[in-house]
Amino acid sequence: ASVGLVVTNVVQADMGQWSCSATNSYGTVTVHFQMNIQAASNAPAFTSQPASQTVGVGARVTLRCQAGGVPSPAIMWEKDSVDIDLTAAGLQWIPSTGTLTILSASLSDAGSYSCTATNAHGSVSAAATVAVEALAVITPALRNQTVVAGNALTLTCRSTPSLGVRTRWLLNGMVVGMASALTIASTALADGGQYWCEATNSAGTARASLFVTVQALPTFTTPPSDVIILAGSSVNVPCRVSGVPPPTVSWVLGSTTVQNTPHVSIGGDNTLAIVNADTTISGAYTCVATNAAGTARSSAKVVIIGRLMFTVFPKDVTAVAGKGATMAC
Repeated sequence: ASVGLVVTNVVQADMGQWSCSATNSYGTVTVHFQMNIQAASNAPAFTSQPASQTVGVGARVTLRCQAGGVPSPAIMWEKDSVDIDLTAAGLQWIPSTGTLTILSASLSDAGSYSCTATNAHGSVSAAATVAVEALAVITPALRNQTVVAGNALTLTCRSTPSLGVRTRWLLNGMVVGMASALTIASTALADGGQYWCEATNSAGTARASLFVTVQALPTFTTPPSDVIILAGSSVNVPCRVSGVPPPTVSWVLGSTTVQNTPHVSIGGDNTLAIVNADTTISGAYTCVATNAAGTARSSAKVVIIGRLMFTVFPKDVTAVAGKGATMAC
């Protein structure tokens, strides 16, 4: 006798060892056999595809391409429509995961990459673009700047390439600008210091620095004031100034620079000292303060009054009553 077993809808769980047994009054016989399941044939279909990306020189680039199908499809890679030698130096190809890796990207690795999965039933392709950027170069070189407080200042940082570069400015470690140009409308002393420009792209960050020196015009903290004294007296006329850099101070009488004399001298604190005053040194004294930012002037009048002296002394006279008398002085 012959008995058949029909499995109407074979599934993966049906795979394995099967047995057929025949039994009568004399005993039982059994035979074993294996059922293997073969998937239905189908064309390739992607389970992962390469993605476009932008990287810097020296970066690792990973392109994934996996496809299913029956029979299993073969994967081929092309760059700019030319077959890639997957065994070439600098490349890593892992067939089991469909991963193509560029170990250290160079500018020549930029281009269009496509993978094709092929089996007996067809093929599918997917493409991705790889852009490789070099580290930005800041050019021209940054130069130190000097500005007078209150004036405007613009710092410019240009880089090559310029596309895809993010630029920012830092002062003493703090971000103060997020563009290639940094403008300060009215500078203050606190704006001085070391400025860094950072130009960042996918390849990394380029840095360059400059120093900004902010100068301040001389200003009088104690300006000279007018004085009136008697001849033979002494007086000090102070002149105190501030500024960046510290100003130098001189005194001028009329159009003549004051030099130290027995009657007039200039102290270490820039005070004009008048000793045993003489009327010949009266006049308008100007304190002149000068630094790299400019010059400031402040004046004071020094008036020396001569002491009264008799040039004709009166003499004793005898007058006649009822008559006139003349007395000289």
